[in-house]
Amino acid sequence: MPVDNFLPPDRTLDTLANRLEASEDYRVLRRLRHSVLSHRPEGRGLRTGLFVDLETTGLDPRQDEIIEIGMVPFIYRIDGILLGTLPTFSRLRAPSIPVPSLV
Repeated sequence: MPVDNFLPPDRTLDTLANRLEASEDYRVLRRLRHSVLSHRPEGRGLRTGLFVDLETTGLDPRQDEIIEIGMVPFIYRIDGILLGTLPTFSRLRAPSIPVPSLV
């Protein structure tokens, strides 16, 4: 491997992530920085999205059950820039059968 493929140790993690993504062989996920908005902003070009996470007792929708739901509404600009999140929702539900040890 040529020496110019190595980055100097003073590069930031974002620089490393950007270099991986530029190769088109990688997709780098970045942590969502927690930024709760005190109110829903108004204006043109703003959108509301919703992250939804479900936990279940298994993968078969005919017999397995949802045991937890979590939702995080977020506000973003039409150009894709995340402005922040709104208050979250999370609830647990007791399943009617024991949760399998594999789960």
